[in-house]
Amino acid sequence: MTEPETTPQNGTATETKRLSTNTKIKEVGRHSIIYGLGSVAQSVIGLVLLPILTDSLSKEDFGAYSLVMTATSVAGAIFYLGMNSALSRFYFDYDADHERKGIFVTALIITCCGALLQIAFGFYYGDVLSILLVGSDEYRNIIAWAFFGGAMTFVNQCLFSYLRLIRKSVSAVVASLLNMIFGIGLTLLLLKMASNALEAPFQAMVLTQTIVLLFFIFFYGKDFFVPHFSSHEVSRMTYFGISSIIASFGVMLLDFPDRLIIERFMTIADVGTYSAAFRVGTLINVLMILPFSQIWSPMMMEYRLKDDVKDLFTRVLSYFLILGGIIMVISSLFAADFLPLLIRSGVDANVVNVFLLTMLGTLLFGTVNILSAGLLYERKIIVMSYVYYMIAGIKIGVNLLFVPAFGITGAAMSTLLAYIIVPAWIYLLARRYFSFDVQWRRLAILMMNCAIPLFYGLYLSNVYDISFSIRLFCLLVVLRFMYRTCLTQAERQEIIHLLRMKLFT
Repeated sequence: MTEPETTPQNGTATETKRLSTNTKIKEVGRHSIIYGLGSVAQSVIGLVLLPILTDSLSKEDFGAYSLVMTATSVAGAIFYLGMNSALSRFYFDYDADHERKGIFVTALIITCCGALLQIAFGFYYGDVLSILLVGSDEYRNIIAWAFFGGAMTFVNQCLFSYLRLIRKSVSAVVASLLNMIFGIGLTLLLLKMASNALEAPFQAMVLTQTIVLLFFIFFYGKDFFVPHFSSHEVSRMTYFGISSIIASFGVMLLDFPDRLIIERFMTIADVGTYSAAFRVGTLINVLMILPFSQIWSPMMMEYRLKDDVKDLFTRVLSYFLILGGIIMVISSLFAADFLPLLIRSGVDANVVNVFLLTMLGTLLFGTVNILSAGLLYERKIIVMSYVYYMIAGIKIGVNLLFVPAFGITGAAMSTLLAYIIVPAWIYLLARRYFSFDVQWRRLAILMMNCAIPLFYGLYLSNVYDISFSIRLFCLLVVLRFMYRTCLTQAERQEIIHLLRMKLFT
């Protein structure tokens, strides 16, 4: 077990190894910040549109909107054919530039085929899906628009993935900003113009993704459309992609039944309330986890044969959870202040609980990006799907007990439980092929630092009206404790050095 206060013991070789690891970690941090700006742009869409939609739509309509969005996500997990995962996995198997481009072009063509299938499915079977979701076919046109927009989105995601692989992070951020500007602007415009307000966000999605696609084609068309199709890799990429689909559908299955069970035992208005709180809780995915995974996924493949790769994994896991812990502490202390700004339909103790439990679960689930390395290296991603499906089945049973007893908070409790078990189980399977030390002592100290703020957010924030200034003081105290107890002396010195470099040079 690696402890926080370890020191090099192998002289120059160990120090050289540590410096190499530091360089890679700084690369992760630098690109994560850049991608974070893009993700913030993406999250701004949700942050801005959430109060607009919850204010413009009734609770019933917002519940229907949430169900259609969930169905679109499930369809996207199937029809994108797993090519984003396959592209990241196979790209660095080659050294020559034309061979790497061949992998990308192959992934793009397969992705476009999947997009056409999704568009056709939404157009021809929208009425059937509408009946399955809400009991009538009145939402068939909305589903057709949603599936069209979802298909355009995952085509653009394939192009985003390529820019990440070639380290064009700034261009990816520019595209994200375009997505933000037009996504919000067109939604507001169409909400005023459309006869059916529920169609507006989905029509805006189609138009926005078309604009982003045109941006990619104009600036990078010569890289996207080149005759380097890797026919010899189609079968392996397709198999890996299908395995990713099965695994992704398992991830969808972890959450999708929650809303149906809530509708069964409660009301569609409660579905809307739960969905709004759940969406805000998963913002940690957009603000932190997604930017991290966008640079980490290619890096873990590119550096998998390096001597310091295990040390890199050990430290990245710890830093990932420390940063997430800081976000959890802030959210726990100030949830009651910012949630009413995002959820205009009303915030009560249940909404706060769903938000915090979802955020904590999403953070822990995000460690799968790190802990699953052994399965990804050995192309055994199908093994992950076994875990997802088994836990999803158990979670459905737990929800059937928790939702009638605890309401929407019960659904969030089952989500947290599932999101704890999944990464632990996946690591137990993945470590057979690739293992690294986990700094359990450091993580236990981190958990103790986060416990009191989280307890306050869950149980006391709606009971005791503690002033903002006192909570701010508590935040500074907790952050000070985390700085002193969760970081080694060398890491603290490195942070001070970096701050001095940025502020005084």
